[in-house]
Amino acid sequence: MKDINEYYRDLNEEINHKSDINGEDNKQVFTALISEHLIENESIIAPNICSFQSPADGICINGYELSDEMNTLHVFITDLADREYPVMISNEEIHNLVDQAEMFVYAAITGQLDTISINREANPEIYDLANTISINHKNIRHASIHVMTNRISEVKEHLTDSEIEGTSLTYHIWDLQKLYEFDVENKPMEELHIKLVEQFGEELRLIKVPIENDAYDCYIGYVSGTLLAEAYEYYGNRLMERNVRSYLQARGKINKGIIATAKKFPTMFMAYNNGLTTIAEEAIFSNEEKNGFVEISELIGWQIVNGGQTTASLYRALANGEDLSKVHVQIKLNVIKDMTQKDDIISKISEYANSQNKISISDLRSNDSFQAELERLSYMVLVPGTSNPETKWFYERTRGQYNVEVNRHGTTSAKKRAYQKEFPKQQVIKKTEAAKYINSWEQLPNIVSKGSEANFLEFCEMNRNHKVNPDEKYFRHLIAKGILFRSTDKLVQSLGYKGYKANLVTYSIALLSLLKKKNFDFDAIWNRQELGSEVIHELEKIIPVVWNHITNPPVAGSNVTQYCKKEICWIALKEKVTKGELVV
Repeated sequence: MKDINEYYRDLNEEINHKSDINGEDNKQVFTALISEHLIENESIIAPNICSFQSPADGICINGYELSDEMNTLHVFITDLADREYPVMISNEEIHNLVDQAEMFVYAAITGQLDTISINREANPEIYDLANTISINHKNIRHASIHVMTNRISEVKEHLTDSEIEGTSLTYHIWDLQKLYEFDVENKPMEELHIKLVEQFGEELRLIKVPIENDAYDCYIGYVSGTLLAEAYEYYGNRLMERNVRSYLQARGKINKGIIATAKKFPTMFMAYNNGLTTIAEEAIFSNEEKNGFVEISELIGWQIVNGGQTTASLYRALANGEDLSKVHVQIKLNVIKDMTQKDDIISKISEYANSQNKISISDLRSNDSFQAELERLSYMVLVPGTSNPETKWFYERTRGQYNVEVNRHGTTSAKKRAYQKEFPKQQVIKKTEAAKYINSWEQLPNIVSKGSEANFLEFCEMNRNHKVNPDEKYFRHLIAKGILFRSTDKLVQSLGYKGYKANLVTYSIALLSLLKKKNFDFDAIWNRQELGSEVIHELEKIIPVVWNHITNPPVAGSNVTQYCKKEICWIALKEKVTKGELVV
């Protein structure tokens, strides 16, 4: 296992490499890299990388995410040290970074935008974000500030939560140590430690089921609707086991019937609802078991395995102002005792719990063979026109797979270099990237704009419905679409557009696909491993058209990133081009 110094060198190498490929500065690349980790950790869903600094106002932000419901805000600020070896970042420096991000959040939430210097022409995305926050500040119940640094933080404890105008504010520090633990030691970026009494003012009073085994303890009882909704509000999708989260994102979170029951018949909710099945790694009790009853004050690694739609719907009811004080939900809590069997136990509980409802087990596993076949093809298909050694594109089916393979094959420095020559770093494609490349060409830019997780689920659903079986041609065209996407990304960067890059890229490719009626010579791109000048010229004409469309939503003042997630945005662009209102 590599130590933190070697990891730091590899991290800097990856940042420099991606910066060269994408044409972005190192800080943007590093922010995007940590954001990918936070997506995997379920902390965020669809981040937007940006760059705004106003020293006169004491403000700096490097990224953000505003939920579709306009009730949760994440703001990122990045510190990137250019040092040969890892160094520390002091408590004072951490607080200074927090203050710069918090100043932006404060000005936006309190409506004091005239106190900060945001030029609408120079920074349209930041101006749009600040304006959207200001308009929706009463809806924003929770905001988080994320400090991202490649140094090692002296601050080891969570910073104390605060509040701005009724919006709760929490702070997170993602430093080199946490990155190392996540990437190398496979630890979560942040442990899910829920302090029920401290955070939500109540505990779980449950009955212990008299089952004697070494694998788990089981408790049954009820949880209040308020506690459940507030916990989901605070932790979001991290509270959902992965399969449940995937189902909710693919099929829709909210059940209007559940909301109606909570509103009209709150005392009957317990009778009408099937309840929750949950798991936890550890339960902390406020007192000893008495007559079979236990009182649980804290839970570590608590996740909902069955009942995700109930939870999300109660949260929506709470956000709508409904009184949930009379709503109670049946709960089964399984606390894992044998951590060596943790993954298998959780998988089995999830499978059996969900085999009795709408979640299809075939749905949960349908893409395994598809992904495995793409991985197999990546080891077989040679890149044309390359001399000895022949190179290939590496398809990364699981997180960190490329680095694992480099280290597995590279038992010596020479062997590692040889493997990296066969599979160069610039020829690595992640499965979420593949979904983004394909769905952009399939004219689904609104889905791509929803973020990598939601887009990947849509991609998997399409593959399952159409029974896609990838072959060598499919793989070659996938790589060509990746080259098209990456080249468009770099072109947008070089043209100097200020903001909305992710949306601008996917919509530009979708429009190119529309104009070409999906009839395109991907073999030519594969053979050259780059775009021809004629394609670049077409994109140079398309990109300004897309920019003018997405930055002028039909409702004045609408947030551009939110508009780009809606199908109407793509429909309107197609209609404008078809009717000749926008000339390409």
